Amino acid sequence: MRAESQADLDFFQREMAYSPARLSSVLRMSLSVALSALLLLILQEPPFLFAPSIFMLALISRETPRDCFKGLCTCVGFGSAGTLGAIALVAITENAPEARVLGVAVVTFLCGFLYRASTMPVAAISFASVYFMATSLWEKPLPAEPILHLSLWPLGTLSTVACCALVVEFLFNGADPVDRLDRELAERFRALEDMFSSPATHAADEHAHQHWAKVLQYAGEGPARMYLLLDQLPKDGDRVSPVAANLRDTAVAVTRLLDLGAAIAVNDGLVSTDPERVRRIGQALLAAREQRLNEIAAILGEPRSHITGELDQFEQTLHGMGHAPDATRVTPEGRAAKSGAPVLLPDAFTNLDYLVYALKLSICGTAVYVIFNALNWGGISNCYFTVLYAGLSTTGTTNKKLLFRIIGSGLGSLVVGIGCISLVFPHIETVTGFLLVVATVAFLGAWIACSPYFGYIGLQLSYAFNLLAFEGYSAATEITPARDRMLGILLGILVMLLVFHQVRPERTVDTMRRSLARLLRLHADLIRLVSAEESLEVSARVVELKAGIGQIRGAIHTFADGVQYEFEPDRTGDLKISAGILNAVSISADLLVSVQASIAATTQWPEGRLREFCLDMEKALRDLARTVDEMFCPGDEPQPEALRHGMERTEPKSVEKAIDCYRELQRLCQDIVSAPA
Repeated sequence: MRAESQADLDFFQREMAYSPARLSSVLRMSLSVALSALLLLILQEPPFLFAPSIFMLALISRETPRDCFKGLCTCVGFGSAGTLGAIALVAITENAPEARVLGVAVVTFLCGFLYRASTMPVAAISFASVYFMATSLWEKPLPAEPILHLSLWPLGTLSTVACCALVVEFLFNGADPVDRLDRELAERFRALEDMFSSPATHAADEHAHQHWAKVLQYAGEGPARMYLLLDQLPKDGDRVSPVAANLRDTAVAVTRLLDLGAAIAVNDGLVSTDPERVRRIGQALLAAREQRLNEIAAILGEPRSHITGELDQFEQTLHGMGHAPDATRVTPEGRAAKSGAPVLLPDAFTNLDYLVYALKLSICGTAVYVIFNALNWGGISNCYFTVLYAGLSTTGTTNKKLLFRIIGSGLGSLVVGIGCISLVFPHIETVTGFLLVVATVAFLGAWIACSPYFGYIGLQLSYAFNLLAFEGYSAATEITPARDRMLGILLGILVMLLVFHQVRPERTVDTMRRSLARLLRLHADLIRLVSAEESLEVSARVVELKAGIGQIRGAIHTFADGVQYEFEPDRTGDLKISAGILNAVSISADLLVSVQASIAATTQWPEGRLREFCLDMEKALRDLARTVDEMFCPGDEPQPEALRHGMERTEPKSVEKAIDCYRELQRLCQDIVSAPA
């Protein structure tokens, strides 16, 4: 117990650790909140709309001003659509209560479907949130004209917050894509340097294997992140500056070096290599990282006339960096990986889970909307946002988010909120003091929100505090709203537990299993592409596939965190299945790197054998994906020819490692399928 407690404490400390990038992001968020609050008070906007607007600001990416601008434009654009939808419904139906209920049901259904089936979940949340805020105003016993004016304020408040955030990001966010790309390239060059700085005669050394593992990791991730940054570089039409063009050429070269480095690591290509040659390559990599490209040829010496292996190809690529062409055209790899991404997922209209999830979310949202209106208790209206913000795809992840919502809301309302109402606000006489308190709480919430695991607690802490602090145009002095907010959260949680756990519950491990099947299919697609003839279209598709693979891996790990929040008696068995799926994800990554290393070692293949091996591996992975997806045990089905027979001596050592990884992956998939439901 003591060891587990210490491990949990260490994990929490790592999640809350300081970093310059984290501090910069949190300070910008705090300043944005303070400026938004000041404008809210100056413009006399409805204060109860402030908390949802700030919450939506926290959902968008603010890594660069460009990312922030795109995210805020999405929020405001779809928020405008939500406002127009609410006003149109009221106008057409003459504000009939039945129509408002039906409108909430339909909008929540659309939000749930787009949240799961599209690549723009923030757009769905923005549309539903602003629609609900605008619709709720028509429940008030006021004349139509004042309510119509009030219906525009949710969009106005969101736009005010968006403008303040944009001003802060463009003034204080110095995340230049050129600098970020420089850092990405430097990290990859440093990983290669560390690999070649390891003694060639001590391949079993622990540090050497750690350095090799870093190269394998970067090779497996692919160049997607670098190409996304390349797409953000300043350009005039289809031309870029010489600096940007040089970064583009360097990114292409370092991608090739990482693939060759992975092949060298997997095939133990440094074990019997001349240490002096390894040292020279390390010095050449250092010169490349420091942009001393003209020194590479002098360090490596004359290029070899006969290329016989991966190390020769590695040196040839380094030589090529010193003689890069002066072209300044932008290759389409970066844009294809970004602008070519569809809005809807490929299985948007064929996956029944998306429709079932949207239906359950709609039932929950409509139920809480009817309940708080039937009780005429507007103080618990935040129960709808509990459904909207905390409703995730699986039972485990939903339970986790509901628990974190309770913790964050309890801290934000019962601890920080009531503490400020009773101890701080009575002593504040100017707006400056109030804004300092708001900015301080925003700083605390944003710091926690930067944690990948506990981030939702920070979001809810800020949201709950803002709901209390902005009850009116003066500092709050009553604690009744805190009680109502907590009751609203509990009502939303109760309804969600009843619906999501009783109406066709979606187990977390089932979603992880289907995600593993999609991952294996993407691996098969990638193997087919990397073994094909190189072209701009193929390169762009490879980048896109590797980005998709990274997203699915991250989603599986996120779902794995939610398995421990499942209810008994399913949790014990689900944890074992989850561990097996995580192992399969890890083995599949090793398999992919080994196959890529085998393809890179082109000089060691007999004629025609490489193509045969890639086709057989692609088919084997698709069969495994079908096994996992359709939940059947394949038994003793014959394996592809290249995986069943032994290998020839002339083939790379990485082929043996790839086949070993496949067999281990096959065993894990059979265990996952045969595990009790």
